[in-house]
Amino acid sequence: MRRLSILPFLFITQLLPAQYYEAGSYLGISNYLGDLSEQRLVPEESGLLLGIYGKYNFSPYISVKTSLTKGQISGSDKNAKTQLNRQRNLNFRSNILELASTVELNISPYNIRDNKAGVPYIFAGLAVTNFNPQAQMRGTWYDLHPLQTEGKSYSRTTVALPFGLGLKFNLSYKVNFGFELGARKTFSDYLDDVSSYYPDIYSLRSYAPATAALSFRTPELTGEFGENPVGSSRGDTGNKDWYFFAGVNFSVNLTDKYGIDFDPEYAVFKEHLKKEKADKKNRVDKRHKKAKYQKKLRLKKKKNELQPVVKKRLK
Repeated sequence: MRRLSILPFLFITQLLPAQYYEAGSYLGISNYLGDLSEQRLVPEESGLLLGIYGKYNFSPYISVKTSLTKGQISGSDKNAKTQLNRQRNLNFRSNILELASTVELNISPYNIRDNKAGVPYIFAGLAVTNFNPQAQMRGTWYDLHPLQTEGKSYSRTTVALPFGLGLKFNLSYKVNFGFELGARKTFSDYLDDVSSYYPDIYSLRSYAPATAALSFRTPELTGEFGENPVGSSRGDTGNKDWYFFAGVNFSVNLTDKYGIDFDPEYAVFKEHLKKEKADKKNRVDKRHKKAKYQKKLRLKKKKNELQPVVKKRLK
């Protein structure tokens, strides 16, 4: 029984021969899926994506990554396939700021000294996302959140579930390069400021004309106001918004100088390196102590030589 009890520990020590940190950045494109894209990706609405991340590699199979990413998303009814949505005539853009923590699972072991052609991986996790939808009208961009274009307020921060896949290469035991594609399912339907129903536009025009104009924009196309659209559908309340990140990444392994953290056969050599490093530090400390002692002796000797001369001059 005692031998059986240590089997899990032995398995874990084999699975986790060593760990190391990794730091990197990535560049790519971002896109969105929601009411102003007719629940489809519109390539011409892609925006720029920039990010930085830190990663802790537990084993050749498992890593945990924390990332900070800024992307741009946009949508417009000008791209709509249906006449009804084109007449709605809404548009938006928004910066996305995401703080995420994800777990990566390598399909095959990733050893930074293997020089493999590429290792595929999948990831999933949790993110907190901030957004700020804006719309353009007559050449000017307006923040939509404070205007309450649907007669209700909402939070500009949402929880998102990131997941996706990637492919990574080790250019050397210090440098990695890769591609990644990820989707983010949010718990908000207001990334684009469009979700439910039109408010009372007649009433809004009397005390908030800018809100009324940005809420109901069909008259810009038809030239006629028509009937008050109050209560009619402005968006689809049944679908939450999504956004997507895709790009390339570069990272540096913060491992030992030989990059052998995931090579158990080098364990003895690594212990030797640690001993060598400790010995070198001791040698440096001894040299410093010796130099300090010698300096102290020189000062004492100088003092003894000057003392008689000072006494003689004082007399």
